[in-house]
Parts: sequence; structure tokens; C-alpha cells
Amino acid sequence: MTSYNVPEVSSKIIKRGKKRNGNGRVTSASLDPFLLAVDSPKCSEKFAGTSDSDIYVSLVGSKACTGKMKVVRLFSTGISAQHHNDLIIESSADLGEVLVVMLGNPANLMVSAGSAWFVDFVDIHDLQRKTKQEFPCYHWVEDGDELSFTEKTTTQKDVKNSPVLCLQREDQLENQQRRYKWEQFQDLALPSGIDVKVKKLPSDEQFGAKKTFDFLSTALKSKGTVMLKAAFSEILSLAHYEEVASSLGKPQFATFEFARWTRDEEFGRQILNGVNPVIIERCTQLPPNFPVVTSLIQESLVRGLSFEDEMKVGHIYICNLKVMDGLTCQPGWYCAAPICLLYVNNKKQLVPIAIQLKQKPGSDNPIFYPTDNWADWLLAKIYYQSASTQFHQIATHYLPCHAAMEAYSMGTMRNLPDAHPVHKLLKPHFQYTMAINKKAREKLICDGGSIDKIFAIGGEGRQQLMRIGGKAYSIHWTNIERSVKERGVEDPNLLPGYYYRDDGLKIWQAIEDFVTDILNEFYASDEEVKDDYELQNWAFDIHTNGFPGHQGSKQGHEFPNTIASKAQLVELCTLIIFTGSAQHAAVNFGQHEMYCFAPNAPAGLRLPPPAVKGKADMQTLMDALPDKNSTALAVAISHMLSQFSDNEIYLGDFPAERFKEEKAQNLIARFRRALDEIDGQIKERNAQLDVPYLYLLPSRIPNSITI
Repeated sequence: MTSYNVPEVSSKIIKRGKKRNGNGRVTSASLDPFLLAVDSPKCSEKFAGTSDSDIYVSLVGSKACTGKMKVVRLFSTGISAQHHNDLIIESSADLGEVLVVMLGNPANLMVSAGSAWFVDFVDIHDLQRKTKQEFPCYHWVEDGDELSFTEKTTTQKDVKNSPVLCLQREDQLENQQRRYKWEQFQDLALPSGIDVKVKKLPSDEQFGAKKTFDFLSTALKSKGTVMLKAAFSEILSLAHYEEVASSLGKPQFATFEFARWTRDEEFGRQILNGVNPVIIERCTQLPPNFPVVTSLIQESLVRGLSFEDEMKVGHIYICNLKVMDGLTCQPGWYCAAPICLLYVNNKKQLVPIAIQLKQKPGSDNPIFYPTDNWADWLLAKIYYQSASTQFHQIATHYLPCHAAMEAYSMGTMRNLPDAHPVHKLLKPHFQYTMAINKKAREKLICDGGSIDKIFAIGGEGRQQLMRIGGKAYSIHWTNIERSVKERGVEDPNLLPGYYYRDDGLKIWQAIEDFVTDILNEFYASDEEVKDDYELQNWAFDIHTNGFPGHQGSKQGHEFPNTIASKAQLVELCTLIIFTGSAQHAAVNFGQHEMYCFAPNAPAGLRLPPPAVKGKADMQTLMDALPDKNSTALAVAISHMLSQFSDNEIYLGDFPAERFKEEKAQNLIARFRRALDEIDGQIKERNAQLDVPYLYLLPSRIPNSITI
């Protein structure tokens, strides 16, 4: 037990019960001096109680501290999950203001598996002074643990004159750094994560019982239903792909229709508002390896302007998946490295006007146009979508969302104590991320995992793509303000109907306003930010260990090694919250919609990209599309990854009340109102659209990456 260098006085638990007054406060028939009521409120986690461990509590005050006082063995019924557990403590001397609450669960080889205890928070009632203190905890107290927590939200400057609080912070971080050790993925150049090779995930990071049940039941339903359907179906026509796609029911958002998938305007809509909306760039000059014959696209330019003039005014856009060039494919499977040219027509629709399927121009690499044979043009779009699907899963979804958020979470847990405002601000957006990433590394993106089975690029190509993406990665990939400007797609007048941009920018602004308001409560100046050594350690650890320079990449991937100003801190916290909530929602929850119908966006193709025009027909299309087993597995995975949990926590909801301060609570309420207003605006706009954009409705954006 940590020694806080204050006198220890004789103390004991003299009563345990649930007697309360009308206000919910613990009462005592006697108000003798030095009587404290310890109220450990209802646990939010099911199965979070213990009846087997020697749980003890200790209080550290400004004047004195108690010793370890056993809680459970005194009462045979144990500590109850989802109930209040009230203790009356008698002390031989005044403790003063209680500064630290300690809970311990001594290691005991004889206890059962139910020995852990999840504590939301603890209230301390001074029955003499009639005061109350609230200590947020929100941790599992596991077998062998000794945890400490404090009352107020504080930075290092707020506690520098309190040796007790300084020691508590140091002790907590030392404990956290033992639990959270870095594992670096040098061979793949990915952001680092938690090392779980020897030990299991910390209980605080594991799925709760309800989340575990939802995850397993969804996985079983997804895979079982689709594989059963595929077992009795031969894919002989597009209608059979539709049967497999329909086996799990209508997608959550239901904006995809089978009848629409071949249309050029639908292709453009999916580039703007599908699950990979971050590739499109404004085209101001054709790449030298993309020799488009402008006379062949003139028919598509409906305003009567020349191609050069359309490009100058901002109606021409490009998607270049050059990163896919040269990736190894599995035997019998193929992946393109396409370049697609797009045009905003006078109906404000984005449509493709030229597609080249390989990067090196030549006689065996034709450029396809809308005026070509219908099968040639449709196949060109399918090959583009297949490459985009594989790029999306690794370079848009896993790397900048899942992997990056785990690095941010690790840095936070290792360097910022629970009482730190940045810890409290960010922690809700890390819930279950380490748990889902662990499962992904074990089942989905591991060697021989599900991704390797369904992607044309397989395991070797996946690893190559990870290395290329990891080397190029910047944390600002998910900074939507910076991203749309760098890609030249920020102007809604030039590129209308880009709802990922429109809704995302509103949500970014709402988050930024909230972060600014919260941090202004705790930092008065840039100097206070620079002087906060805990914050500086946080930045250095993430820069150095979270985003190490592997495979020739730049150390830190633009995450700074020091924080120089409040503005910089605001931007980083906004980026982290946006990445774990809105950005992940935008690139994840439409997967079943985009991928359930294999011809729309297949994970792999069985014929090489066509080298000549004029020979494709329906049979060519069927021969190129994936077989039934890989189709069924892809549909099952896309369904599983697109589901919400029944107890999902959405953006703006904070059931764990880490900020107890009234001002902070008011700012949280203001944030919710801002999100509600955005939600209403999006719903009003969507009511006017043939195809609504639903992925960035704040009411459907989970707080963190949980799937």
C-alpha cells in the first residue's frame, strides 16, 4: 500500500447498510465526530460485484489516513453489483478533507473467478460537517489490484502544493505503465498497440458482458446464415448474388438498391458518400501516366465547355489508387490499380468519364469511357470498386481509425492520470477499442485470417499494403478540415452532394467548440499547457512509441513530441475524438450496404483486368466475379462489422460522469444541444434526397470504436 506520509489513525467499519434519507444521502442516528459514510453507488457493469475477495478501503485525508479496512469478509453477502454499498467508518481522529480513496483486492489463489469489482464512483459523506465529496473511479478492481482515485479534475499545476495528490498521480501512472506496455509492429510500419503476448487485456479494456454477447451472437448469425445460404445456392447469375446479399435482411441504413448499382450517378454517389469517401481529389492536371483522349469524353461534358475549361472551373475530379500497383495477389485472383476521372454534370451529379485499370499506360491497358460497350464500361467500374474495397479496409478503415486510436489510448493511459482533464475528455472515445483491435488481429487481419481469404491481394498483398500505408500515414488523414482542403474538395458549390464533407465539418466544429470550452476551464494560457509535464510526456510517448518511424517513415507521423499551445492541444484532442467517433462511423457502418451485393464492390476478381475492348459480355462479367464461398464470407464479415450494439453509447452521451464540476456538466449539455441541432439539420436535408446520407447522423455515431 502506498504511503502518503500522513499519520495513520485507528479506524474501523462499524456499520454497513442501505439506509438513506429522502435525498439519497446516507444517514446516521449519531453524528459523533470523525464518522464518515462511504457510498459506493450502483455499478454500471453487469456481473461486476464480488463476494469472494478481501476487498478493502482506505481513505487518505489532508490531516490523517485510515489503515486498510476490510469490506467483504465483514459481510458474508459480499459487495453487490448494480446496488449501492454503504459503509459507516469510525475514525479515532479527524482525517480532514478526504483527498484520496484507495480500494484494494489482494491476490488470493483461493478466490473464485467472480472476485473482480467494477466501481463507478464513491461518495464520502462527512456526517459531522454535513459535506459530501464525489470520487469518480470507473475501473475494475481486479484480484491483486490496489487502485487510488481523487475527487477533482486537476492538472499538475493544481496539485503541486499537495504532496498527497502528487504522490497519488505518480503512483497511479506507475501502475498504469505496468499494465499498458507498448508493442510495436515494425514489420508492417503500423501504429503501436498494447502488448498482450504474455498477459490478457486489462479488465478496463475488455468487452463488458453485454457487448461480448452482442458481438458473439452477431458473428454467429452473420456467418451461419450466409454460409448456410451459400451452401444451397449456385451462383449462375446476378440474381443469385442478390439472394446471398438478402440473406441477412435489409442493410441497417438501406440506401443501396440493386436496381441502381450499374448507373454512373450511383458510382459517383458511392465515391462521395460510401465507405471510402476520402480518396477523391480535384483534378487540375491529368497525371502523365493517364493519357485520356479528351475528344472521347467531350460527349460527357454537357455544358459545352472544353475539357481544359471544365478542369479550370473545378468540375473535374480524380481518384488514383496507385498504391495498389504491384501488390501480390493470390493465385487465380486479380486486383487493379485504377485511375478514375469524374465530372460534375449540370444536374449536380458526380459521374465517371474515364477509367484506366493499371498505372502503366500501353496498348494492353486501354482507357474505358462511358461510350464503350456496356459490358466493358461496367467491368471497368467493377474493377475500380474492387481495388477501392481492398484499399478501404486497410488504408481508410483499420490503419487511420482502429490502429491510430489504440496508439492514442495507450499514450493516454500511460501518461495522464484519471484526474487530468485531457484523460477525462478522451477516455470515453477509447472504450472497447483495444478489445476489438485484439480480435481483429486474431481473426480478421492476421495471417490466414478472414481478410486474407476474401481479398484478391491475400496475406502477402495485405502486408505490402499495410507497409505502404503505414509508411505514408499521417495523423491528419482523419482531420476532415485539413483533408478536404488538401484534396481541393472543400467548395460545395463546385462539388455538391458531398455529404460526408458537409456533415463531417459540422461535427468537427461541434467537437472543436466543446474541446475548446473544456480545456479553457483548466488552462488559462499557452504557458500552462507548456508547463504541464504530464501532458508533455503524453505527447512524447505517442510521438516516439505510438507512431515510431518504421520502414523509412517519419517519426511521429505528424503527432508532435511536445505541445506548444492551447490551440495545438485543442486540434489534437478534436482530431482524436473525431477519429474515434465520426470518422470511424463514416467509413465503417456502411460496409454491409456497399459490400453485401458482390457485383457492386467485390473483394476480389477472378479474371485479370481486360487488356482489350469489345470482347466483354455477361459471361465475362460472371467469370470475373467471386465464387459463392468467398462471396458468402465477405457478406458475413460486412454484416458483422456494420452492426450497432443494443447498449451502444453515442456521441455526446457520457454515462460515466468523469467530470463532476458543474461548469463541465453545463458544457457537456451544450455539446449535446449542438449535436441535436446538427442531427435535425441532417434529417431535414435527407428528407429531400432520393438517397439519404445517414452515416454521420450524430444520433447514430458511436462514441468509440467498438466493432
